[in-house]
Amino acid sequence: MAEVFEVTDEVKAQYGVEGPPWTYEATTTSIRMYARGIGSVDPIHYDVDFAKSQGFRSIVAPLGYIGTPTFHPDTNDGTFGFPRRAGGGARLNLPTKGLLDGGTETEYLDYICAGDMLVETSSLADVRVRGNMVFVTNEAVYKNQESGKVVAKQRLTSIHIG
Repeated sequence: MAEVFEVTDEVKAQYGVEGPPWTYEATTTSIRMYARGIGSVDPIHYDVDFAKSQGFRSIVAPLGYIGTPTFHPDTNDGTFGFPRRAGGGARLNLPTKGLLDGGTETEYLDYICAGDMLVETSSLADVRVRGNMVFVTNEAVYKNQESGKVVAKQRLTSIHIG
């Protein structure tokens, strides 16, 4: 059995603290591959000319795809691809051994098209303890790097098991 974890004032003080920004890119190849992977045959995800004829900048990312985190070997984690923590953002030293995906809720506020570069910032939103499980919820905001417009918001929950 894992140690007992408490949601202390120190943990609560980390709520809302923004971590370092991460850059995501949406490319024609990545959008097409994601669309194929989910079984979409809508030409808006494949044909640039068709998408433009419908008023979009380029092919449109299907729901569920926000882009691919850009990877730099010197600054990103080799396992998950996200930037290594150089500072900022919440750090919880959880005394748990297992990890489960507790779900992701995404609110789309604009279209994501091939060629878009997005900047994602996230912060700790909530930590709850239930028995030997710790539920950690993070909130993320994705902005189009060129326009500065928020294109999506997410709430991501992870379940850490003792």
